[in-house]
Amino acid sequence: MKISSSNIGTSTQLGGGQTVWTPPPGMHPMSVLLFGKRPPKKVDRRKHPKLGKSLKKLEYVKDQIAELLGRSGEELSLELCEGENACISRDGEISMGVELLERHGDDDDLMVAVLGHEIGHQPWAWPEELDPRGMTKAKLDALYREEEAKADRFAGLVLAELGAKPDSLCEFLRAHEAFEAVKPTDYYPAETRARIIRSAFQRRGRALDLKKRDLLGNARATIRELR
Repeated sequence: MKISSSNIGTSTQLGGGQTVWTPPPGMHPMSVLLFGKRPPKKVDRRKHPKLGKSLKKLEYVKDQIAELLGRSGEELSLELCEGENACISRDGEISMGVELLERHGDDDDLMVAVLGHEIGHQPWAWPEELDPRGMTKAKLDALYREEEAKADRFAGLVLAELGAKPDSLCEFLRAHEAFEAVKPTDYYPAETRARIIRSAFQRRGRALDLKKRDLLGNARATIRELR
């Protein structure tokens, strides 16, 4: 999830409307497009003891989200990095910015949403054959927007599953958009993203309510049969 443009962003250089960059060896093109050519700079947790509680909560939530995807929590890892952004690597390593946690670590709903968004990228499922070389900027922007929208939808689902609310994330996105001098073309406006998140949250919430009612109905029927 790109919070600011510092240290993260596409390093794509365009010439004649086409991309001319080549992803660094070992990096998936989508990872470069979303998070930049340079991986986040890791930070030793021991240097930030005040973030210990927030990191423990994130580890617990990470494991819960992993289960929603049929994966074990051990298949994903959580690291601390410089800055105020969050990202996920191809092999499932989630990096959370120190500044992000210092400012918002106490907002449980927001932290659940950020983790849900990052895991929602599911980078292990990105197609191997993806090759952005030769794509126009418009096509790259569309690719980026839809990848972010996919992660936003999963964040909404996670919020519903874990009993959290989408309000913090939606307000967070709106607040940061207000400081952008130039509106980006590589991801949807905050209001659109908020609608995507709330829509996914509401759909999953309705499904969970129906499942709960079905379980209650089956339980009542069983009790009647046992009388």
